[in-house]
Amino acid sequence: MLLKPLALRIYRILPVVLQRRIVRTLYPGYVVAAKVFITNPDGKFLAVKTTYSPDWDIPSGHCDAGESPDLAATRELWEETGLKVEGMQQCGVIFYPQLKTLQVLFVHALKEAREPVADNIEISDIRWVARDEVKLNPYALEAVAVILDHKASYWVSTMS
Repeated sequence: MLLKPLALRIYRILPVVLQRRIVRTLYPGYVVAAKVFITNPDGKFLAVKTTYSPDWDIPSGHCDAGESPDLAATRELWEETGLKVEGMQQCGVIFYPQLKTLQVLFVHALKEAREPVADNIEISDIRWVARDEVKLNPYALEAVAVILDHKASYWVSTMS
């Protein structure tokens, strides 16, 4: 259990070029990942502060081998926040050609207030926020914009 926190701390201080090389070694083909935009009854969305990045994100992660994006979204949300949610809707895909990554987007609106809990290994802080209340990383920012502004089902990113 101590290995993952140590690995994430080391990963955080590595240059982006080395971070990407590590991901490509672990996932040599295209990476498929899930990103979850979940709102509470007050209309705020869930933001997570990862231990390996200075910016905030929304719950997300890579699909395990043989795992569907739907299952990955459910698993990542539970692992990172302790929230178990059924009925998330797939709302779009962002394709990152330079990164060889497909990010499948999911949305869900909670009908009752629930308090998430950070796992303290991968997530150091977690909170319900309004848009622009925290500094999201560029990928989370793009996903939120696709979900809230563009209403597109497929988006090709120009980020590298």
